[in-house]
Amino acid sequence: MVETKISKGFKITIPSEIRKELGISENDKVEWLINQDNEVVIKVKKKKSLKDIIGIISDENMDSVLDTEKAGMGEKL
Repeated sequence: MVETKISKGFKITIPSEIRKELGISENDKVEWLINQDNEVVIKVKKKKSLKDIIGIISDENMDSVLDTEKAGMGEKL
C-alpha cells in the first residue's frame, strides 16, 4: 500500500510507482467514484492519441478530403 498526503488546496500527488504501473502521463485524467462500501475508487482515463484512434472508423465509400472540406463548411457528414 502507498500513502500520499493531501497538500494545501487539496492537491494529491500520484506516487511514481503507481504512475509507472498504470502508465499514467500528464495529460491523462482520473475519474473519482464512491462505491457501495463508501470507498473511493479512482479510474485512469487515458488520453487517446492519433495512433489509438486510427482505424476505428472504416468506410470504403468515405472520401477524407471531401469530408474534411464539408466539415470545414459546417456541413454534416
